Amino acid sequence: EFPRVFYTRNVKEDGSIYFGPYTHVKAVRKVLRSIRKIFPLRSCKGKRLPQRACMDYYIKRCAGPCIGAISKEKYQELVKGVIEFLSGKIDQVEEEIEKRMWEAAEKEEFEEAARLRDQLLALRKITQSQKVVLPEKKDIDILGFSLYQDTACAVVFQIRRGKLTGKEDFILKGKGEEKDFIERFLISYYRNIFFIPPLILIPSMPENKSLLENYLSQKQDKKVEIRVPERGIYRKLMEMACENAERILDEEGIKVRRRIPMSVLELQHILNLPSPPRRIEGFDVSNLHGKYAVGSCVVFVDGKPKKSEYRRFKIKEVEGINDPAMIREIVKRRIRRIIEERKEKPDMILIDGGRTQLSAALSVIKDMEIPAFGLAKRLEQLYLPDGRIISIPQTSPALKLLQRIRNEAHRFAITYHRKLRERITSSLDLIPGIGKKKKLMLLRFFGSEERIRKASKEELMRVKGIGEKLAAKIYRFYHE
Repeated sequence: EFPRVFYTRNVKEDGSIYFGPYTHVKAVRKVLRSIRKIFPLRSCKGKRLPQRACMDYYIKRCAGPCIGAISKEKYQELVKGVIEFLSGKIDQVEEEIEKRMWEAAEKEEFEEAARLRDQLLALRKITQSQKVVLPEKKDIDILGFSLYQDTACAVVFQIRRGKLTGKEDFILKGKGEEKDFIERFLISYYRNIFFIPPLILIPSMPENKSLLENYLSQKQDKKVEIRVPERGIYRKLMEMACENAERILDEEGIKVRRRIPMSVLELQHILNLPSPPRRIEGFDVSNLHGKYAVGSCVVFVDGKPKKSEYRRFKIKEVEGINDPAMIREIVKRRIRRIIEERKEKPDMILIDGGRTQLSAALSVIKDMEIPAFGLAKRLEQLYLPDGRIISIPQTSPALKLLQRIRNEAHRFAITYHRKLRERITSSLDLIPGIGKKKKLMLLRFFGSEERIRKASKEELMRVKGIGEKLAAKIYRFYHE
């Protein structure tokens, strides 16, 4: 009834409308901030609305459906505006808001007219920053491309109503000619795109042009044409996009040549690996006598932590104290995610542990051609897949890198383990009569334990299942 807009890394067939993909998280967050200034949709999670307004309502970042401050019909108008905005139909959105504003003024609904006026001003402020590149108000995607050996860069200029509204770039790996890369990219890029423009311009035409056009046309339910521009403004924009792609690829090539550190190269030599292990993923588990069991995965790229790609796991399949089984579970879940989401697989895996932990991990990745090793804390010995144990000199940069990865995986697992224990063992657990269900209802209603602590008896009684006696007991617990 009252949908929200948010960014996600996962696309599911759950009835939601998805826009993207977007490669830059900062840009996505900026777009979301802009949207919330113009269209104050709710930001609270979950399908059920909270029972009172949050701060967003008071700073005009939410229309307040939770307290009935906006009707379903008016809220759906906001949702429609967001969909059109993200589809690039900004002019239509502007025209519609202005039309509704004057209609509200004529009906002397001045509060509604003022709200629409504020929406219109915020929208115009955003559109003023967009550059006009075409004299006609057309919707076009322009694909620039550059290829060197097995690496390519694709740049997409998104032109909506004649204005350049967005630019995305992607680094691609694979084999084949430019047209082969382009064909694969078009299928991948538009698979989860909500709005496909009627015209897509590309630098070279794939052999399956008609099949691609049919696929995109069926997906959009409108005719989509793919064309190679020969002259004029379209050709100039295409060349600009290709120059962008070439520059990005050149920069990527410079980085590739310069950024492999000595520790990674030394590791390749010591472990006799076919190529430098530029991407290493480290795994560890943590538990308290088998309880609150968690796992961690840390990612190091070229010897440096890439914290945005760290992942943590609650152990689901293992009960009791069984570290090897827990290692097997988290490595299996990580590999499954890599396969399902077509993510970059690691050049090497490092397990915090000895022979049994390493064997558990190897049982999962045996068919994936990913080398894995175990680093035991005692004596800092490195366990190899073939059963051998080697010692690396203490002064070696390669050993110091392995120790950093192992220690970071341990730190990340321990931190999550502590947070989980603190979250589960809150002071609410100490109050007689408060079970898991009532605890959850109290936290959902008030939002935090601190607000429960400050609540009066009357406010506590507003929570379903909390009667006068229990409310008094909770109040006394925090105030006596």
